[in-house]
Amino acid sequence: MTFNTKIKKIKDKKNDNIYTPLSVVKIMIEMCDIKPSDKVLDCSLGGGIFYDNLPECDKDWCEIDKGRDFFMCNNKYDLIIGNPPYSMWSKWLEHTTKLTDRFCYIFGTFNITDTRIRDLAKKGYGITKIHLLKIDWWFAMSYLILFEKNKPSIMSVSENCICCDVCNKKCKRGRNGKDYNVCTTLKL
Repeated sequence: MTFNTKIKKIKDKKNDNIYTPLSVVKIMIEMCDIKPSDKVLDCSLGGGIFYDNLPECDKDWCEIDKGRDFFMCNNKYDLIIGNPPYSMWSKWLEHTTKLTDRFCYIFGTFNITDTRIRDLAKKGYGITKIHLLKIDWWFAMSYLILFEKNKPSIMSVSENCICCDVCNKKCKRGRNGKDYNVCTTLKL
């Protein structure tokens, strides 16, 4: 696949090219407590809103439209910040964890899944800060989340599904019109 074909495929996914409002960028940057000695990556430059507003630090950027593919980056960073393309969340998070121990991303409500949080926790990442907000013209609520490796998380996640408290199984209670409060294995 040529570089131009890659760009066309990305541009075809209109939900992957949504620029972040400056007010949101400022909240995220403040959440990260960036030091002048920090090496910081704006992982998806777009119009440069993160990069241009970072405080004094050693800053870098990736942007596939400008020939700097995030997935080809192998440098190590103190922080990665940005608004990654939503169609690539799992792959993006996987690569992020290879490059840094600290990252701050915008997650849509449907993108911050229990599986992703659990996978990051298994790799040692805790949620150290979270900010909930609604951007009027975006699809749903968004979460600004700072993940840090080897830091305690402010959020816990159950490892397993909570099963029926009567039969201790997935007995289908509450499904297909069944009563939510009655175990389906009970004989009435």
